[in-house]
Amino acid sequence: MFFKKHKIISITLSMLMILTATMLSGCEILNELPPAPADDYEYIAEEPVSEPELDYAVQQEPEVPELSAWERRLASWPMAFGFANEEGSKLILVNYDFIDLMEANEAPVIQIEAEEPEEEEDSDYMLAPADKPEFLIEAGFDPDTFSLAIGPYSDIKPITFRSWQRETAQNNNRDNVYNFKNLPGFVYAQKEWALSRNKTYVLTNMGPLVESTLVLGAPGWKGNTPPMAEETLNAIERQKNRSVVWGKTLATTKVGGGEIGVVLFERQGNDMLFSIAYIDDNKTLFWDCPAQYDASSTWRVDAGEEPGVFEPMFLARFDEGLLLMLTWGSAEGETILLLREEDGAFVQTEIDFARYWGA
Repeated sequence: MFFKKHKIISITLSMLMILTATMLSGCEILNELPPAPADDYEYIAEEPVSEPELDYAVQQEPEVPELSAWERRLASWPMAFGFANEEGSKLILVNYDFIDLMEANEAPVIQIEAEEPEEEEDSDYMLAPADKPEFLIEAGFDPDTFSLAIGPYSDIKPITFRSWQRETAQNNNRDNVYNFKNLPGFVYAQKEWALSRNKTYVLTNMGPLVESTLVLGAPGWKGNTPPMAEETLNAIERQKNRSVVWGKTLATTKVGGGEIGVVLFERQGNDMLFSIAYIDDNKTLFWDCPAQYDASSTWRVDAGEEPGVFEPMFLARFDEGLLLMLTWGSAEGETILLLREEDGAFVQTEIDFARYWGA
C-alpha cells in the first residue's frame, strides 16, 4: 500500500517537474521575442504606389491640304449641268443626289402631260417659290441659284427655275430630247432666245465665270471642223516630237486670235495619243490624252481609233490662267472636260457629269 502511495507521489512529482520545466522553457521563448511597441509610437503611412504612366497616342486631326488658287476659285462658283429639250425652250438639271433627296421626302410633283397644249404650257410647269421644298434648301441646294446657262461656243442665256419633274414609268434612262419628259430633275425655262436643241449646258449665275468668258467663234457649220493650218501643225510636230495624223480647229476667240483645236498623233506601236490644244501669239497649251490601241474602242466605245467629238463650251481668262470647258461625245454619250492652265499646260479638273443617250 505504501508502495502504491509512494508510486503515485513519485508520478505526481515527475509531472510537476515536467510542467515546471515546460513553463520555464516557455518563459525563455517569450523573453526572446521583441518588445511590444510603446503606446506613443509614431505612425508612418505607406507611400502610395503610383500607377505606371501609359503612353497614350495623341489623336490628331488629319491635316487638310491647303486649296490651290484654282481650287478656291472653282469651289466658289455655283455650277451644275443639264441639257435642252426638243424645242429649245427648257433645260433639265439632272443631279441624282438631290433627286434621291426629293424622292425620299416625297416632294410635290408637277404632273406633265404627254402632249402639252401650247397655250397652257406655263401652267403645267409653274411651281410657286413658296412650294420649293425647305429640306432641299437646307441640304444646300436652292434651284433659284442658277440664273444663266452657258452652252456651246459661249452661248450664254438667262434661265428661270420653273418646276420639279418626277420620273415617269416610261423613263429609259437616256439623257436626250426623246426622254426629256420622263427624267426626274429640275426644269428651267428660256423663252426669249432658243437654246440649242439637245445640247449640254452648264448652269451658273452672273459672276466671275461669265464676266471672264471670251467670245468663241465656231469655225465650221453644224459641227464641221476645218483642218488646222499646215504651219500650225508643223509647229506642233516640232514641239511634241511626234508626227501628226490630223489637226482640227474647234473654235477661235473673237479677241486675241486664239485657236482651240484637237490633234491626233501618229501611232507608235500600241501607244496612241491625241491632244487638246490652245494656241495664240503668246502661248501654246496642250492637254495630252494617251491610250492603248484598240481597233474598236481606243478612247470611246465604238469610236475605233478616233478620239470622239469635241465642242467647246467656254474659254475664260483669269489671273491663274485660262480655263477651258468642252463636251466630249461619242456614240454612247457625252462627258465634260474642264481644263485649267497650270505650269505651261492644261490640267484636267474632274467633273462629275455624264450623259448617256445610247447607241
